[in-house]
Amino acid sequence: MVVIGIDAGGTEIKAGLIQGSKIIESQRFPTQREAGAYHAQEQVLQAVETMHKNFPQAQAVGLVVPGVVDADAQIARYSENIGWKDVHFGKMIHDITGLPVGFGHDVRAGGIAESLYGASKGHANSLFMPIGTGIAGAMIIDGKLVDDPYAGEIGHLNVASAYGCNCGAHGCLETVATGPSIARIYNERSGQQFSGAQEVLKAAKGGDHIAQEVWADATRAIGTALMAYINILNPGLIVLGGGLSRAGDHLVNPVSSYIDSHLTFQPRPKICVAELGDSAGMIGAGILAAKAIA
Repeated sequence: MVVIGIDAGGTEIKAGLIQGSKIIESQRFPTQREAGAYHAQEQVLQAVETMHKNFPQAQAVGLVVPGVVDADAQIARYSENIGWKDVHFGKMIHDITGLPVGFGHDVRAGGIAESLYGASKGHANSLFMPIGTGIAGAMIIDGKLVDDPYAGEIGHLNVASAYGCNCGAHGCLETVATGPSIARIYNERSGQQFSGAQEVLKAAKGGDHIAQEVWADATRAIGTALMAYINILNPGLIVLGGGLSRAGDHLVNPVSSYIDSHLTFQPRPKICVAELGDSAGMIGAGILAAKAIA
């Protein structure tokens, strides 16, 4: 069974021709959220149209998006990072393609993909936490995904940062540890114009003290949020995904060190990066597409 899987993020739209866990072909499109929510919505639909035209053999389309989703009604209810509200993506995609449509939350779909094909396969209690334009968590508890539309908003745990969040609160994890926020804070302190976290990490590796401080602040904040999760739900495994996971050991090691220094009686979870990389959401979208056919 060959399907189209599309992961619409705040920075880019990852789309692929998917068969199980295999990505046969893939393309990436800019979300261009800075041009407004409606424009971002149109970018997603353009990606759908392009993929359907390029791969007419696909039997279904799956789309996953950030924010609050109504998976049954196939509506994107709200995303503070992109700005759209009550977008009827399921109907729109069916109107474009005429194909069955699967729809869901990007992080939870990625969590399903990692649990079936990736790092958390075989783990009954795990957390999949992608870090990109936003941050959220897919929680696997006793072998089952927690599928509540408001669950897993780890990016909005208060880590006592000095910044206001798009959600309306103050001090959220997303204000210091997403790709855009890491670049923004570095630019404010240095006067540079970096576009993403990878540039900040490269500067930190090169000895830039401001970049090192910003990166350390981000990883400490991630560790703080994860300690709260560990204290409440005791996962055996934490999988870090999204664009920031490309940092590899430069992300895992400082986060692990922070957690090690704050554990008291709790068992230490294994911490690793996603085996499916930043393709987990796209593969998860493919899983939802395949289910839509059944």
